Amino acid sequence: MPEEGNRERRRRIRQKMQESGVAVSRGRIRGIKEKGGERMYLAIDGGGTKTEYLLLDEAFRTAGRYLGGCVNHDFLADGWEGTRRELQRGTEAVLAGTGMKISDIRYAAAGLSGVDNGKDQEQMEEIFREIGFAEYFVCNDGFLAVWAECPAGVGIAYNCGTGVCCAGIDEAGGMEKTAGLDEWSGDAGGGIWIVQNVFRLVYRSVVYAGEETSLAAAYKRKFSLETEEDILNSWNMLKDPAGYPEWSKEVITLFFAQLEEGDQEVWRLARQMALCAAENIGAVMERLVFSTVPVTVALTGSVLTKAANETYLTLLKEKIGEAAGVPLRLVAASKPPVEGALWKLKAIRGK
Repeated sequence: MPEEGNRERRRRIRQKMQESGVAVSRGRIRGIKEKGGERMYLAIDGGGTKTEYLLLDEAFRTAGRYLGGCVNHDFLADGWEGTRRELQRGTEAVLAGTGMKISDIRYAAAGLSGVDNGKDQEQMEEIFREIGFAEYFVCNDGFLAVWAECPAGVGIAYNCGTGVCCAGIDEAGGMEKTAGLDEWSGDAGGGIWIVQNVFRLVYRSVVYAGEETSLAAAYKRKFSLETEEDILNSWNMLKDPAGYPEWSKEVITLFFAQLEEGDQEVWRLARQMALCAAENIGAVMERLVFSTVPVTVALTGSVLTKAANETYLTLLKEKIGEAAGVPLRLVAASKPPVEGALWKLKAIRGK
């Protein structure tokens, strides 16, 4: 086929993918062939809010991206059925325009929120089989940051995003995870936890104590609230972070601003968060054997990488250092977690 015809064909495929909601990198489309040709790889990062799908050709070049919804059964109204539906929908979307089916994917590597124990693992693997994946690797999404951020994929990742998770991998390939069960495991420091605790303190000061603390006053100013009824009504926004995401983000911003101001109520919460981090990192280190120090600890998740100020990060590093017992190298995550799934794909395929 003449080169001009090739270009036109690539343009049509790219247009179809873009119409399907897939972000396509220019120059990568040549890795895609018609059905029966080259098979692809898929990397998936599924957090508590959104899921990123990264389609790759045989040389691990990006062929397509798709950003889908949450796949965590804990956060979906129909539980595991919702997980199956969203995973299938997202995978089909990233394949749109390629002429491929899910069963044509050579190998998938996925780190998914909500895979917290052996039963979760079995259920998720069953879903991958049901929707047509031939070969796949599935784990909790906390491990993706270790592969993405730590040298040779060895170290610990402490995540504060929607929730909290701590995951570690040692030189022998041992994998351990703690936290991730919300209040059931005593998690403190995820976005939902911060929002709930700020509102709880504001509510208790206004409704129970009948007096306005500095945090309550700051909360009212932040959202232009005047009465107790206004405060109660604001709960409707906060309990639905998917419907009103900016409200939750503003509360988290307020939390760290009040910490900077020396608000004692907020400082108590911040210490609880830092101690939770130290406890989880210490527990993971106890279960793994790291032969090389310092051990890299990647701090990940939007709370730590976008919202937290230097006041909190200093406190966090202090508490983690006290609990570790060995030298640590703390780094702020700089790569998207889906790159950890890509790293794992390459390791599995020997690239």
